[in-house]
Amino acid sequence: MAENNPELDAINHLLKIEKQASGLINDATSEADKRRAAARAKYNEQFKTAYDKVAQELEKKYQSEYSKIKSKYKSEIETYKKTLESKNQEQQKFFALLDKLLFA
Repeated sequence: MAENNPELDAINHLLKIEKQASGLINDATSEADKRRAAARAKYNEQFKTAYDKVAQELEKKYQSEYSKIKSKYKSEIETYKKTLESKNQEQQKFFALLDKLLFA
């Protein structure tokens, strides 16, 4: 049994090479996973930065438009109130009309 069998030596050599290849594949897979994770983190950060920039610009635009609309609304309400205040109110005629329509 201590004799050298060339077939057994060849099989052992092939098993050794297969084990080395498996190790290389595992190392390559680990390295690829690390690189993918690093790239994903990098691009996620770039996306977040770009997203935050766009969101900030949109929020600024929204606030600006909101202020303009609010100011315009307030102005129109004030104009409407002044118009109502300047009109002649004939309460006696109004009450008489109500009495006529509701209680006649």
